[in-house]
Amino acid sequence: MFITDEKFFCEKLDRSIPALADIDVTFRDKGLEAAEKQFADFVRGYLQPEKYFRRPELGKYGGCVRAGETDKDIAERAVRGELISTGFMHVFPERKMDWEINPTYNQYKEWTWQLSRHHEWRSLGKCYRETGDERYAQAWVDYLMSWCDQAICPEEAPRGATKCWRTIEAGIRMAQSWDYSFYCFYKSPYVTDHVITTFMKSVWEHGYRLRGFASVANWLIMEMAGLIHIVMLFPFFVETKDWEAYALMRLENEIDAQIYPDGFQFELSTGYHGCVLGNYNYVISTAAAMEYKLPDVIVKNLERGYEMYIKLRRPNGETPNLNDGSNAAAKIWSKKAVNYFPDREDFRYFATDGAEGKLPDYTSIAMPYAGMASMKTGWGENDMWCFMDSGPFGRGHQHEDKLNVLMHAYGKEVLKDSGNYAYDGSNMRKFVLDTRSHNCAMVDNLSQNRRGKYKWADDQINARANLKWSFTSDWDTAEGVYDEGFGPQYLNVTHKRKLIFFKKGIEGSKPFAIVIDRFTSGDGQEHTFQPSYQMDVQPYTADGNVFTCDMGDGVTMSIIGSEAAEIIIGQYEPLYMGWRSRKGADSEDFEHKKAPCVRYSITGASARCAQVLYPSNDGIVEIEAVKLSSDVNDTEITLVFKDGKEIVINEKDYPCDENADEKLKI
Repeated sequence: MFITDEKFFCEKLDRSIPALADIDVTFRDKGLEAAEKQFADFVRGYLQPEKYFRRPELGKYGGCVRAGETDKDIAERAVRGELISTGFMHVFPERKMDWEINPTYNQYKEWTWQLSRHHEWRSLGKCYRETGDERYAQAWVDYLMSWCDQAICPEEAPRGATKCWRTIEAGIRMAQSWDYSFYCFYKSPYVTDHVITTFMKSVWEHGYRLRGFASVANWLIMEMAGLIHIVMLFPFFVETKDWEAYALMRLENEIDAQIYPDGFQFELSTGYHGCVLGNYNYVISTAAAMEYKLPDVIVKNLERGYEMYIKLRRPNGETPNLNDGSNAAAKIWSKKAVNYFPDREDFRYFATDGAEGKLPDYTSIAMPYAGMASMKTGWGENDMWCFMDSGPFGRGHQHEDKLNVLMHAYGKEVLKDSGNYAYDGSNMRKFVLDTRSHNCAMVDNLSQNRRGKYKWADDQINARANLKWSFTSDWDTAEGVYDEGFGPQYLNVTHKRKLIFFKKGIEGSKPFAIVIDRFTSGDGQEHTFQPSYQMDVQPYTADGNVFTCDMGDGVTMSIIGSEAAEIIIGQYEPLYMGWRSRKGADSEDFEHKKAPCVRYSITGASARCAQVLYPSNDGIVEIEAVKLSSDVNDTEITLVFKDGKEIVINEKDYPCDENADEKLKI
């Protein structure tokens, strides 16, 4: 610790509180032990467990839990010194801790950082409350005291410059693990006056660091959640009023600063969107339990953030895994939202699985700021969902995946995003960030490169994306453009993509979509344009220009291209392609598994190509070929059906509405 006993007792405690009015005198005249007793007696009397434990349980944190573990499993494991960080366990015999250790094979820095989130402490505390078993209290005290001894709070270090005091972890500890565990254990005989004083000295250091070294984006929300928890739960420091004013100001202002007008957090990651809303939930639920009055505007302005889970909801009830994201259940978030917005019938509908409330007044909807079109045949679990992303690069955790297309049909993710991977230097991490792992297009084996020149500006939160769309009862369209360069030299090629979603099929077919790509070379030179689609499973068949993948349960996904496709599976060179990430060290190959990539190649100074995306629930695919000219100005496409008929469609008959602002949804 950098704060001394003298500074803590004589300068940092609020002596306007009667029980602490003379604590500086006690310290100077009677010594440390007497001051610790006076302070610990005050703390024990100050805490309000009858209020605190009205707060909902936070649940288990995925990064420190094995699949299927109960809180008792986690607590017993922690008693044995077996701790998990970022999904990987390390054993500390007899709980002899080294909080700066990194036991990972590739020196993955997040392991050490996230070890200091201390999420196992929640399970220790919960089991202690339920059983009174002092082994849990003894283990918690061992962890706490060793951490406070080894993890010296820096006075000036930047947010991520230490192994134990990264500001994101400081916020997480204060809002999610330290507060809960302390309330669980403070009556234990193992929690002596000295332990309470050490804990609270560190709480002050957390406040100092969170107030003085706050960062940006989702980190800032976690930091401010931690800081306001100190204010709500332990408001007996001289800086409390300053910390309170600062945390509330940031929590209020960051809603408009971080959430686009159409509801998506500015990192455009479904995972970090949930992280931000989740930390606001921690604050709101703790405030309600402790009867602490938050500004009304904080709750009110979160409404559009909860709407995102409905706007992007797939038929399986989850949002897609976008950027460094994750799938998220709309029901879980709607249950939270309906507590704050009881008049929202759509929140209530999804919170109760349709038992109450009403469906939204739309099926398909556009998000013009986030740049996303979410198109559906209906809200049922067997309906079809088609998605296109023409959004900005976002504030952080971005993938090079503009114009990405996703699809869900007949209860299956028939076309999915590559997802997330550990933030390390592995091939898989580089892969998931790159265009070659998404349903996008490369040029000359080069990926999109927005990251190279990108810098976020705060006014971008109110800037519209270049998405265009049109929704009707029979078909939906979405269109976007990528023109920001390919590869390290920013190859000057423009990629324009249009998606037409035939929600009722045509000529008796099942519902399907057509992706039409136009490529134009800015330098007039010939290039190879390479649209590709990432499939998740095998087996597959490839017959001419038709690729079909067996999704299981009688569902297939076919891609019918205007060109012949190359199927790439498990390739290392010349490009790492044809993979999906695995999770967990017990996998045969924990970094990746083989998965087909369907890639097309068209060469020219400009080109037009198309792919039909055709899911089926009975193995029958009515369309067997798609024909069109490569002329970028042409608008006709011929669909060849298996019965021999040919249907010509014209893109002009499926326009993107120039007045789409007035028709955000249908």
